[in-house]
Amino acid sequence: MDMKLIIQGINYYARKEKMYGLDEREAALRQELRDNYINLIRLSFQDQIEHVKVVDEDGNDLTPAIMKAIQKEKQIHGRHLEAQEDLPTKMEHFLASLEDINPDIELDN
Repeated sequence: MDMKLIIQGINYYARKEKMYGLDEREAALRQELRDNYINLIRLSFQDQIEHVKVVDEDGNDLTPAIMKAIQKEKQIHGRHLEAQEDLPTKMEHFLASLEDINPDIELDN
């Protein structure tokens, strides 16, 4: 649900409660809107925290290991790429594995 609509709904029910009071259904809707608002705030805060990268003045990454693991899982800051081999190394390993399969096979150009 859109944050702006949630806030408008919460404000609507706050004004209505002050002026006329709320019945049970309206009070339940207001509580549901409040719960959704709190959940969106929590998700937003969690997302902000997960995107934090701690770097010292020399440019060294000091991000805690637990945060690096979360960032790697969610592919944030290129963490998922850190453990990958570069292309020349991958090709070298691939070609070596082909030789191990059957060295007598001749490849056509």
